[in-house]
Amino acid sequence: MKRALSWALAMWLGIPFALWPQQVPPAEGQRKKSVPQSRGEEVGDVVALTAELVILDVTVVDRRHHVVADLEKDRFTVYENGVRQEIAFFSREETPVSLGLVLDTSGSMRRKLGKVIAAAKSLMRQSHPEDEYFLVEFKGEVELLEDFTRDVSLIHDALDNLIASGQTALLDAIYLSVEHAQKYGTHRRKAILVVTDGEERDSYYTREQVLERLRGSDVQVYAVGFTEGLGEAAIFRQTESRRLSGQEKKARKLLEELARESGGRAFFPQGLDELETIASTIARELRTQYAIGYYPSSPERDGSWRTVRVEVTPDKERGPLTARTRAGYYAPKKDAAKPPSR
Repeated sequence: MKRALSWALAMWLGIPFALWPQQVPPAEGQRKKSVPQSRGEEVGDVVALTAELVILDVTVVDRRHHVVADLEKDRFTVYENGVRQEIAFFSREETPVSLGLVLDTSGSMRRKLGKVIAAAKSLMRQSHPEDEYFLVEFKGEVELLEDFTRDVSLIHDALDNLIASGQTALLDAIYLSVEHAQKYGTHRRKAILVVTDGEERDSYYTREQVLERLRGSDVQVYAVGFTEGLGEAAIFRQTESRRLSGQEKKARKLLEELARESGGRAFFPQGLDELETIASTIARELRTQYAIGYYPSSPERDGSWRTVRVEVTPDKERGPLTARTRAGYYAPKKDAAKPPSR
């Protein structure tokens, strides 16, 4: 049975999100995570992690933004805080994703909603057969319409019942969806797809809080922003004077920043007919990422922010290649409760 949970109401009542009754047991027959036994081993989609191993999901594209999926380990160089790291784990196999579909159903999205729903269904058709999904809609408040499931028919049914109305709590939707994916996604690789016109109103969380939450997770953000004029008419009449140009720039900057920090990607279509191609691009990127792991050369458990950069050697035929991954991570902290050694 479909559940609709109002996260905005939970916040207003002061109920911690972690205590809001949204976690459900895995569906019958759903594969559980194996406990990895050795360093660098990969069991299904579960990479064997130790306390120190850092795993990066990396997308590589050429100058035309086409995905490059056939590179070997020696083509990659990883830097942490500017210091080159030794790659200890490398995989380029397709692995399943825990993916959240986060859709703006505010009143300004009314005429776009049909195409957005069709694009979401198209993305699911092209994804890995073991992918799992949850569906969130946001307007004045944020609602979890369907929790994590591999049964795409449940997501389809919920999509078909969406109705556009009201305002836009964009920042709340992103914050809570990233948190949900991080806590309850059963696959190591996690992402959310946000489709919005970029207008922000009525959110509890701030931009800085959203960015901080994102940096503390390994969830990738893919965003599709209809920011031109923040309205249907301006999308199709490019010569029209746009009084909200400052607001458009602000919306684009936010979506681009979230995507860049997480290793995802932001798209800004000029028309609804581009959604099908965008959905195909996102599905392919999620299927064909590289997993690269390393043990940091500075193993201090100090809770500090560590910047990460991945470079790829140029290709003779395809020219310069660009690697996208998350901007960094927070190092673990020492266990304050651990007694000092004697």
